[in-house]
Amino acid sequence: MKYALINGKILNGHQDMEVETGKAIFIENEKIVAIEPYRNLDKSYQIIDLQGKYILPGLINMHVHLAGNGKPQKKQKDNEKTVKMLMSNPLSRKITYKVVSNFAKIELMSGVTTIRTVGGIAHYDSKLRDEILKRKVIGPRIVASNEGISVPHGHMAGSVAIAAHNNEEALALVDKAKSQNVDLIKLMITGGVLDAKEKGVPGELKMPPEMVKAVCDRAHQLGYKVAAHVESSEGGTSSFRKWC
Repeated sequence: MKYALINGKILNGHQDMEVETGKAIFIENEKIVAIEPYRNLDKSYQIIDLQGKYILPGLINMHVHLAGNGKPQKKQKDNEKTVKMLMSNPLSRKITYKVVSNFAKIELMSGVTTIRTVGGIAHYDSKLRDEILKRKVIGPRIVASNEGISVPHGHMAGSVAIAAHNNEEALALVDKAKSQNVDLIKLMITGGVLDAKEKGVPGELKMPPEMVKAVCDRAHQLGYKVAAHVESSEGGTSSFRKWC
């Protein structure tokens, strides 16, 4: 199909951009082929009149957990207990995957066309990414990490990350992520706000620097980049900046 979007206020995404008017956006086979002034349009184009609405490039969200919708929480929740319950039987797992899919669709409907997930439930992020690419469901492009790697009592351990007790378990989780065809590896190096029980915990170094190094080395050998949850200079300077 060929479309021409007319009468829109175009924000082209360039530096110091200004609103452009009097131009049409020409789309062929779902790709923009031109943005230029229009007069007598080719009749092969289906015309869509934007009636003065704004149009801009899709947004990118680099920090997404599809286990949630991003709304603020009024009180702390036991996410580990909730995830354990959700994954306890086939029916609840199916419902959970549907919820994850719906949260991704909300991102797209909000103008976010690409997301990077940095901790999720099971292998659902990469599964959803592939189903979107196959057009089985509607959603944004997904750069998927699936479950993050944490440590016992570490950030998001048991919910959107798995706790590794030692380097061997951490490396096994990297290999597991590879088997799921993820796009990146996510580490939970320090404590976090959502699961902190007292002041100061979010910045505490939880993952030993030696484990960070081991995971980063294995991930880099496999061709992956590594992202990390770090909420203090201690977490950044003692581990992540050095090796990842």
